[in-house]
Amino acid sequence: MKTCLALAALCLGACSPASYYYSFDLSDPGARNLTKPGQRDTWEDGDVKVEVLVDPTTFQAVAFDVTNKTDRALEVQWPSIVMLAPDGTQMPLRPDQQLGFIDPGQKLAARLIPFSLPPTGGAAAAYDGTKFELDVPMVVRGAPKLYQFHMLVHMQKL
Repeated sequence: MKTCLALAALCLGACSPASYYYSFDLSDPGARNLTKPGQRDTWEDGDVKVEVLVDPTTFQAVAFDVTNKTDRALEVQWPSIVMLAPDGTQMPLRPDQQLGFIDPGQKLAARLIPFSLPPTGGAAAAYDGTKFELDVPMVVRGAPKLYQFHMLVHMQKL
């Protein structure tokens, strides 16, 4: 009887769907993708520096830091941020706390929620090699500007 129970437990563990770790790499020209877990990918132009870390399973969020490199206040239009999935689905993301303007030379850290994807099985594995797009509208130097960050997904089986 104990042998049957042990065999059944082993089969259940072996038959459970595989778990995956998602890695999102910025694919825009000039992006720097860091390789150590927990580090943020970066991209910048003459007006802003952006640091991004996407975690759709554990924290179900996008860590998004913006540094204002201009001499005027920068407005991120927080209520209008969306993540576009590979199938074109738009997922609205919102900061988990009230955020305002970013003064010249200052950095603001945001945690954008909710962003979740399946952690296990074929549904998770299907995201390997797909592309997501993070759309972040801002007002830079008094003019509206849409920043689009393209990310390539790599899956690792745990």
